[in-house]
Amino acid sequence: MANLGVFYNGQIVDGLSIPASVSSYLSLPDSATLAQTASALAVWAAAVDGVVDGAFTQVQATITPTLPTGLKPPTGTAWAASEVAKTGLISFSLTGSTNRWSIAAPTLSSSVISAGKIDFSNPDIIALVDLLLNPTGYFTNPNQLSLEAVLDGLITFRKYTQLRKRSMVAK
Repeated sequence: MANLGVFYNGQIVDGLSIPASVSSYLSLPDSATLAQTASALAVWAAAVDGVVDGAFTQVQATITPTLPTGLKPPTGTAWAASEVAKTGLISFSLTGSTNRWSIAAPTLSSSVISAGKIDFSNPDIIALVDLLLNPTGYFTNPNQLSLEAVLDGLITFRKYTQLRKRSMVAK
């Protein structure tokens, strides 16, 4: 039985509404349920709340499991040529909202691009979209609104400070 790394974090504001962060790391058995993890977060927040005068505005738990087997390693020609700035945005409609939400895929693969656009007939794109939409209700936006249907895709090139630094050194 392995343990999972968990990170608890909370935002606290003081009487002047100035935010600060409090955090703790813990190791939970992999047999712990999400309900147990959330319950433990509530106990942690209550213990911290007992020693501070400020007020919590939010809490969160981040679980850090080991990487799944079968993912590609950071080697090979495709990886060496990949650029984090080349990002694919796949937009979805949301249940109960007129807004849209997009998943951003950095280092978008050239194999999923056709005629300069994201190819929604590509099997890998189909698999990702199907995962995000079926069964409905599991994948949401940050406000817990379910993804309803794919709307469109866009290829963007985002600026990254490290990328700019690297390009400046190369000159």
